[in-house]
Amino acid sequence: MYCSSCGAAVPPGLSYCNRCGADLHPNEKVSKRSGPAPDSLVAAIVFVTIFGLVAVIMLIGMMSRVLHASDGLVNGFAGVAFLSVLLVDALFAWLLLRSKKNPEANIDMVQLKETIRAELHAAQTSGLAQPVGSVTDHTTRTLEPVPVRGKD
Repeated sequence: MYCSSCGAAVPPGLSYCNRCGADLHPNEKVSKRSGPAPDSLVAAIVFVTIFGLVAVIMLIGMMSRVLHASDGLVNGFAGVAFLSVLLVDALFAWLLLRSKKNPEANIDMVQLKETIRAELHAAQTSGLAQPVGSVTDHTTRTLEPVPVRGKD
């Protein structure tokens, strides 16, 4: 197989040329996952829960001590704030569970990993075609006298 961009010989199974980096299969599209990564969703749930609870507790303390708000107002604010934190956490949990229910995305990721692994293996096994000469050999050859024709 040869690269359509630079003409270099490319081992079969690669998606990109080792020499110029051109895409060898421009018509094939790799399916990408839609939505955020599961790791970022878990981090968002933890961040919203911790930061939300700390912020609500601090605001309740300020309302009761600095503003001298009534207990009913403080309790109402606390209830609304806790519900909003729970709703945001529930949204992130729903997105996380929705990504787990989609087995096609997991299969696509496994196939993508196998393709990348095969490409890396093919790139490692396709070493240099001939050994590279040493610098000493190159220098010695260039210093050898060149016979000149025509002078007698």
